Amino acid sequence: MHRILALTLLLLGFLAAPALAGDGLAGADWVLQGETGERGPFLRFENGSVSGLGGCNRFGGKYKLDGDRLSFSPLMSTRMACRPDLMKKEQAFFDMLGKVQEAKLGDGTLELLDGEGKVLAIFTKRAAD
Repeated sequence: MHRILALTLLLLGFLAAPALAGDGLAGADWVLQGETGERGPFLRFENGSVSGLGGCNRFGGKYKLDGDRLSFSPLMSTRMACRPDLMKKEQAFFDMLGKVQEAKLGDGTLELLDGEGKVLAIFTKRAAD
């Protein structure tokens, strides 16, 4: 009886595990392709939340992935001031995230697309710290 109960609980644990763990996004930082250095924009997905760095400020919010459909809630960010060129680049990054409607996962890459299928950005997978 205890063995059946233990197996049932184990099976329920697997079934109840968040689907996000299997969405391919969690467990890594997604670094904007072409960026180098520790201040480069990146995304981190975990348990329905997204966070990261825009290039100057840290940000966070929620995301929803339904098949290939990806959407972000309004994102909150810190309000640190950086060089004007970094601030402009960061604002473009945040504006791009607001246009995302689709995601395509490849072998170590994440493409974010708009509603017309145009690639907005490509990210490269890096193990999370």
